[in-house]
Amino acid sequence: MDEYGAKCNHIVNGNKYLGYGISNNQAEYQGLIEGLEYLHGYGYSCNKLYIRGDSEIVINQMEGTYNVNSPNIRPYYNTAQKTLDSINVDWTYFRHVSRSSNWEADSLANQAIDG
Repeated sequence: MDEYGAKCNHIVNGNKYLGYGISNNQAEYQGLIEGLEYLHGYGYSCNKLYIRGDSEIVINQMEGTYNVNSPNIRPYYNTAQKTLDSINVDWTYFRHVSRSSNWEADSLANQAIDG
């Protein structure tokens, strides 16, 4: 059990090159969307879903703390919310973590960039 009461950790990792001209925030949202689509595709069901990420903007926008003002980000946000709503969970908790605490995700992102 972790410090938030999660009884198990289901960690999914992977990387994908998104192409030229994608902003870091678009890439962060795409990573979230793909993780949520994975959970949805496998019929994941739980009463609490903990999502941790090192993008302050994405985490705070998904929590509702920050507004989504960028027209380039709005479609990613909408897709993330729609996908999250399609997963059978009672409660979702978003938490911002430092990049140094999220070194595994940072390493996967660099692998995708490097090819």
